[in-house]
Amino acid sequence: MKRFVAAMAAVLTVAWLGCSDDSDGGGGNNGPPQNKAWVRFGNLSPDAPPIDICVKQSASQSWGSPVLAANQISGGLTYPAMSRVIYIDPGASLDFRAVAPGGTCDTAVGTDLTEQTINAHGTYTITAVGLLAAGSQGPYRLQQYIEHAEAPAAGKARFRFVTVMPNAPPIADGIADGGTWERSLTEASMSFRQGASGVGIVDGYQDIDPNPALPLTIRPSPPETNLDLYTAPINFRAGIITAVWAVGLVGGTGDQRIGYFVCDEGPAADGGVTSCARQ
Repeated sequence: MKRFVAAMAAVLTVAWLGCSDDSDGGGGNNGPPQNKAWVRFGNLSPDAPPIDICVKQSASQSWGSPVLAANQISGGLTYPAMSRVIYIDPGASLDFRAVAPGGTCDTAVGTDLTEQTINAHGTYTITAVGLLAAGSQGPYRLQQYIEHAEAPAAGKARFRFVTVMPNAPPIADGIADGGTWERSLTEASMSFRQGASGVGIVDGYQDIDPNPALPLTIRPSPPETNLDLYTAPINFRAGIITAVWAVGLVGGTGDQRIGYFVCDEGPAADGGVTSCARQ
């Protein structure tokens, strides 16, 4: 854990300063561009339509063209979905807008995410979360999360947990056995849009022992006195970064049912692949 925290501190310094000594990166055989921000875009809003994303400098009036369509994701992102890493121009103050795929940036889906600091060589997730329906608990928005793409500690798996269930109470994630809560994997309960936190956990990420079928369980807090909301086995592999997003609605059915959206976060240096499956 201490090595992970030290590594995280180094990454956060780079992310916030936005600096990089590697000025000759830039695609092709040179690897990912070091002068760009590395962003995964997602749609984790249970009632949102498919979306594309537009980006502009906050001081500009021009949104340009949708980003996903320009990166061979012509149909946009249909819930639940996460794109591969896309390289965008950084900025001290950027605005993001969700729009319908196949169109322009003129008509927003929901409200814009504004004045975000996005650094060169910084790694981020920007995803739609919440409910579009008027008056809903957990209203719709675009949300920025910092990513940590450096390798896990030797022999460890890296685990990122975030809850984006709009109508859920504060929850804990952990392990239960026969109805008995054995161990929490967060020190503080998590409300909508929040990730795990505590000693050795940075921006929702922690290094854990590999396990091919860890029975990951979520319960309302305090978990010791509440029943399971959901449980499923998750395959945590050594050297792999696995993001687990708690998605859906309490009481939801079909596509809006509670579950996990589990994504392997391949580093941008390896092509930025995001392999996801609902569990």
